[in-house]
Amino acid sequence: MTRLRTAALAAALGLAVALPAGPAAGSDHADPTDPLRVRDDDDRGLTGLFAFPVTADGKRVDDPAKGDSLVLVVCLNRLLAKPPPYPGLDTFTITIAVDGRSPVRVAYPKDRTRPTPEERNTLRYGGVVESPERIGATFEVAVRLKNDLAAGVVSENITHRTVRADRGDGLKDLDEDAARRAVTRWGAGVRDDPFIFPPFFGTNVFAVVLRVPYASIPQSSPGRTYLMWATTHQKGAQTDHVGRSQRTQLPRFDLLNTLHPSKHVEAIKDARANPSLKDNLLRYAFPPLFAYRSFDEQPDVMVMSREHPAGFPNGRRLEDDVALLTCEQGDCQLYEMSFAKPGSPASEKDSKYVGGRPTANDKEFLPEWPYLAEPWPDPHVTPPPGLTPLNQMKFAGLVLGVAVAFLLPWGLLFWTYRRLRRVRGLLPTPGLPPAPPPPPAVVVPPAGGSPS
Repeated sequence: MTRLRTAALAAALGLAVALPAGPAAGSDHADPTDPLRVRDDDDRGLTGLFAFPVTADGKRVDDPAKGDSLVLVVCLNRLLAKPPPYPGLDTFTITIAVDGRSPVRVAYPKDRTRPTPEERNTLRYGGVVESPERIGATFEVAVRLKNDLAAGVVSENITHRTVRADRGDGLKDLDEDAARRAVTRWGAGVRDDPFIFPPFFGTNVFAVVLRVPYASIPQSSPGRTYLMWATTHQKGAQTDHVGRSQRTQLPRFDLLNTLHPSKHVEAIKDARANPSLKDNLLRYAFPPLFAYRSFDEQPDVMVMSREHPAGFPNGRRLEDDVALLTCEQGDCQLYEMSFAKPGSPASEKDSKYVGGRPTANDKEFLPEWPYLAEPWPDPHVTPPPGLTPLNQMKFAGLVLGVAVAFLLPWGLLFWTYRRLRRVRGLLPTPGLPPAPPPPPAVVVPPAGGSPS
């Protein structure tokens, strides 16, 4: 069994390098499916989605009844260390979508020591979507950012913006006046990475911040519940997706990054029942990372009910320690990784890291707009650890050995088949009479003489 698992591991690593992941793959924060660090951050991968209520004067509150608006924050491009300009940033469209009509069963347990399966799924996802295949946005905002971002979180950094709403006749663009009423404040810029995760302490991200009044979102679901997600698109293709915190960051859910949430459950079921060769080998070699769980068949959307206090899994506040909270419900990969130190000694010093596992961000969040902490003026980004040169050579030899092991038998089979065909051409065909002997040669006498 050990040899079989080792062989599966070698084959899985070889296939992971040799085979394409698909039309696109988002990086997210942890990028756990990129062990060889072959990607860079130019794909502008989404790193987080936040939703929380604010009062009429813009103060953050936990009780949705005390607020009149939602603040929606989407972050992208982990480990941002370069100053502007950011070439290619303006080629990405960032979209935040809200579904206010899909029914969601929300059942928070009274006794958390003995939750029912339905209550457990509420603790895990914020609720259970009754008809995931019918998920569709009733409110949507799409923006593009300029490459040369100005300081602060300001509307001037947004070059294009579109607001769409479904008032019962389909999702349609709002005119300029209606869009201003639907989104009362806009902003984008560079901010501190709000993820409570020491390897990303002392680093920045791009952030888009919107303030949306409750009344702007068409809403008819029981419990005044919203489903929310964000995507990036480039050249007409979806390149990344984020919904509930730390879902598509997990290796087994990478397939969801290019799909609409209405397709998520179907895709998970199909991947579980009909895995590709690469996925099957990875699932066998690394079951904690790639094997599906019994509770996985839910769409990747953020659930938020206005009848319950804000805070993960009911939306997501900036201060929510989602690595810990998701681990309590069964997904602990990022929680274990969050015990690591900051990526560089400079970041360790700047973020005042004191060891262990922090439960708060490395900078204080703001009570008012733009809510995210100020960016680091001089972030010190250290790339994640990779293979040493010697181990790179060993790995290349391992991949080559796996390739030879797969290709050599086929090469021998093809060579043997060709040889047999050549030999068969030299043998008489069975069942046919032997060919008659050739006629005797006719001797022609030379001119003027006779044969002797």
